[in-house]
Amino acid sequence: MRRIVTVIALLLSFTAISGCGEKGYPSHLLVKKITTDEIQALLVAPKTNEPSSTVIVLGGSDGGYQSAAATAEQLAENGIAALALAYFSVDGLPTTLNKIPLEYFTHAVNFIDQHPQLTRNQCGQIGVVGSSRGAELALLLGAHNSNFAPIAALSPSSHVWGGAGNTSAAWTLKGEPMSYVPRHSNPNYDVTKFVGVDYFRKDLQHADADAARIPVTAIAGQVLLLAGTDDQLWPSAEMAKTLEQQFAKAQQPSKVQALYFKDAGHVIAPGAPNTITEVTAPSGTTIALGGNPTANQSAQDASLKAMVELFKAPVCRSRPEESKFDQAKLDELRETVKQAGSSSMVLMENGKIAFEFGNIHRKHTMHSIRKAMLNSLYGIYVERGVIDLDKTLAELEIDDIHGLTDTEKSATVRHLLKSRSGVYHPSAATNAAMLAAMPERHSKKPDEHYVYNNWDFNTAGAIFEKLTGENIYEAFAREIAKPLGMLDYQGNYTTISEDTNISKLKVDGFYYYEPEKSKYPAYHMRMSAYDMALYGQLYANSGDWHGQQLISADWIEKSTTSYSVTNSYMDFGYGMLWNVINPNEERATKSFYHTGVGIHMLGVYPASDLVFVHRVATESDYNFDQQNLYRIIGGIWSARQEPPL
Repeated sequence: MRRIVTVIALLLSFTAISGCGEKGYPSHLLVKKITTDEIQALLVAPKTNEPSSTVIVLGGSDGGYQSAAATAEQLAENGIAALALAYFSVDGLPTTLNKIPLEYFTHAVNFIDQHPQLTRNQCGQIGVVGSSRGAELALLLGAHNSNFAPIAALSPSSHVWGGAGNTSAAWTLKGEPMSYVPRHSNPNYDVTKFVGVDYFRKDLQHADADAARIPVTAIAGQVLLLAGTDDQLWPSAEMAKTLEQQFAKAQQPSKVQALYFKDAGHVIAPGAPNTITEVTAPSGTTIALGGNPTANQSAQDASLKAMVELFKAPVCRSRPEESKFDQAKLDELRETVKQAGSSSMVLMENGKIAFEFGNIHRKHTMHSIRKAMLNSLYGIYVERGVIDLDKTLAELEIDDIHGLTDTEKSATVRHLLKSRSGVYHPSAATNAAMLAAMPERHSKKPDEHYVYNNWDFNTAGAIFEKLTGENIYEAFAREIAKPLGMLDYQGNYTTISEDTNISKLKVDGFYYYEPEKSKYPAYHMRMSAYDMALYGQLYANSGDWHGQQLISADWIEKSTTSYSVTNSYMDFGYGMLWNVINPNEERATKSFYHTGVGIHMLGVYPASDLVFVHRVATESDYNFDQQNLYRIIGGIWSARQEPPL
């Protein structure tokens, strides 16, 4: 191993764009060598008047910042400040990769925090990029220090390996050496061409390797794994799959993204020469790295694109020390959710994910929660003066296939949003339970009676499109999804029929017509648990998103005021397209929610700054009992270290 480390270090020391940093870089970048009592680094950043979100870049077995500088420059060209950080083999640092304290890297955090041109990301963390041994290090840093996230690992390892010579640990934590994989394979370097990958595979198969697994599920942020399938130095693609399996076992598959590059080798870091497929040691032995120039370049380009997306739009997650949840009880809750048959679930506190289950980026039809989504568009266009809620159906020239009476036409848009129109005309997507609760046609006047009525909701969607000239799905994408940084909703839509296989749909929404009942379609929406949680957080923030008021606080307050009693025992009511949990003797504050099919749920608890999203795969056969949703809600408040509000 030591011979590999030495050769790769020699190799990479010549791959930097300029030997010690400042010369040879484009004039539009800020490039500065950093030498302090604490760190040795090279800063490469875009020139800007505003502080730049910063990532730390770690090279591999060279230990200095030379190889990391090339990747740092690529990131800076894309608007991301990068600190290429040395951690050994540089004056003032250890000479070899042996017993490097993980605490050393907190000095880089302090440097970034104190630098006027640098800043943490919007999650309050600092991203880390590492390649090869640097990838191993990056994953360790994220697993043991919640300041570090997201993590991008190029040619990664799933385990901790020994230091130079394999006689001691490469890393220490709190003064103690970290467990590493013992080398049982006895690599033979006295060959014409050395291929290391099989030796690493053999060592990973020993039982004593398990103690050296990197605990990646402890990382408080996203993890991006990037590996070439022809890596001949070590089995990075196989180790990346092992890391993916750790997240899957923990029911956190959405925390990790893995990209595998066919025919690419070990050296796939952006900015590195794509021709490095092997290197010759001073002894004359050729060390295989794998890949070919075309595949390596393709991997570098794709890796850079993925890393830029990762660091510019990180998914924020709560750190255990700042969460109000009991972590042991969250583990119990996870088992409850798993046994219940849920597809995905998110608990978001203070805008960060505190708990997740399943694939939180998988889109499902949200059924009746579509109404809460329409609420935001109404709020925006009411404030702009485009929609007047007190306009009547008659004034808006709204009628339907079975005809509306003058009394029915006297209902206003506001009545529709409150589901108090008194119009009991047949409607699309109305199930048997809704029909059973529906009063007889013409039996009630507008605003006289509340009943959950899809005619009101469907017609409200049609009125929005008529008055604004906008399509619901595209307007939502522009006005809400894009500003919130939704990752999965794009605004694509279609129209379906009774014969459409909904489970095959990839779109974000669909109109469903039942022309024999009504000319107004149901406007179904499909969304991921993560995107729904962002939407709920917007409402928990009273419409503010990072200083931008997307929806007026007054609209949210009025929408979540109860105008009808829906459950007198629980003191629940209905506002405008939201269900309301009213304050009473047992709870001091108001919260609000919407459900779909009784098992999907978006709950917003502003006083706790908590958002709850629960999803079930209802687009195909599923097995989920509504009572389990109540058990899950009970488990949430049992795990919460404060009384329910």
